[in-house]
Formats: sequence, C-alpha cells, structure tokens
Amino acid sequence: MASTRASRLLVVGLLITVLVLAMLIQAQPLPQITVDELVENSNIHEGKEVHVRGIVVEGSTSENGLFFILGGNDYQIDIDVSGISTPEGLVEGSTVVVQGKFRPIPGGWEIDATQVQTGCPSKYESDS
Repeated sequence: MASTRASRLLVVGLLITVLVLAMLIQAQPLPQITVDELVENSNIHEGKEVHVRGIVVEGSTSENGLFFILGGNDYQIDIDVSGISTPEGLVEGSTVVVQGKFRPIPGGWEIDATQVQTGCPSKYESDS
C-alpha cells in the first residue's frame, strides 16, 4: 500500500515538473531592440511580434491618443495603440517599450501594439 502511494506521488511530481518546464520553454521573452535596429533589420522582423524601445517623438501623439511615433537616432516607427489601454506615463519625449506586430505601411513601418511599458518617474526622482 505504501509503495502505491509513493508511486502516485512520484508520478504527480513528474507531471508537475514536466508542465513547469513546458511553460518555461514556451514563455521565452522577446529580445528588446531599438527602433534603429528594428528598421535596419526590417526584413527579419516583418510580420512578427517585436519588443522595441524608443522615445515618443514630440508632437506625434494623435488627438485621440490612439497613435504616436516612436523614434530612434535615425529612424521612426508609427505605433497604433488603438487596441489597448495606454499607461499614464506615456508622454512625448519619454522612453517607452512597445510590444506588438511589426508591419509595413505606405512610406514606412508600423507596430500594432499589444503592450506599452513606461518607466516609473518616482523611481528616478531624488529624495532631497
């Protein structure tokens, strides 16, 4: 009887271990790249999910807040945030990270955002 219980515990333990490993393998994060790296390697990333960092270009946020432009040193990408809610820290001139599908549009590139991350300003303010 004790060996049956031990066998069941072993099987359950192995199943849990296999499930956890499978989740870890599937949940590999996308590497974060810059706007310039993305555009310079657009043929590799076209039509794929990307994780890109850049600066919200001054004067680029639409009136309704559904679009903005993410800038790098040399290139810019239109960001469509119409399908998600954006964080409060999304202001022009700030550095943000956008995750979404990268695709060509007439005259450039666009990301259909699934997530936008901003830094927490209070983290960087001095205590004095």
